[in-house]
Amino acid sequence: MRRRQRVRLEELVEGLPETGLVYHRDSYAKALKTSILRVELDEKRAAYLVLDQTVFHPKSGGQPSDKGFIVGAGFRVEVRKAMAHGRVVVHWGKVLEGAPKPGEALCEIDWGWRYLLMRRHTAGHLLDHCLAQALGRRVETLDSWLGEPCHVVYGGETPSPEELRRAEGLENEMITRGAPVRVEHLSREELAERAPDAPNIARLPPLKSFRVVTIEGCSPIPCGGTHLADITEIGTFSVARAEPAEKGFKLYYDVS
Repeated sequence: MRRRQRVRLEELVEGLPETGLVYHRDSYAKALKTSILRVELDEKRAAYLVLDQTVFHPKSGGQPSDKGFIVGAGFRVEVRKAMAHGRVVVHWGKVLEGAPKPGEALCEIDWGWRYLLMRRHTAGHLLDHCLAQALGRRVETLDSWLGEPCHVVYGGETPSPEELRRAEGLENEMITRGAPVRVEHLSREELAERAPDAPNIARLPPLKSFRVVTIEGCSPIPCGGTHLADITEIGTFSVARAEPAEKGFKLYYDVS
């Protein structure tokens, strides 16, 4: 194991296989027995680890990185950030005990943080639907962030307080009734046919296949994040405020 002043991710992941993304198969997976394929240390006693498969969702698509721990024989690493480099996920964190090395390990996420992100993420998709209903028009998302403060940036004019209250009320009504959340993979052609008005359709990369999330009763939305199994788990949804932003408006919301 080498110690470098600067670790380049492209060099770290060179020649390694695609990381198995367990969180895409099961958003509720909290821990996983895995294998560490490669380790690098920097001069600040921080470790970069690449695993053959992971439960850590990296920062992407407006979703912050998971946090947690990777533990192996004689060592313990506090993971503070997961990063996607191509199809490989790199885990970065502080070495708390021992010296990490390739081999078998246990990775475990901070479930409280993950579950909050899942609730916020699912609530954000439902907000797209409810806001469109309240405004009486299609909505387009320009940006989003599930960290602090949680928000979505939409195109168009800033809604009135009455329209925001209407959207909030519609969302809480749907949450109370409940609806399952389904994940599937669609080709670009299938996506264009099934979800031509998806709120983020204009921001999609040129892929052949897309992971698509659908709340029953709502339009499908291409998304690579983690979500709830049913919207009842969101809890109570609240809109904090909306303010003008470049090319649209920023709507702040949260769940409780």
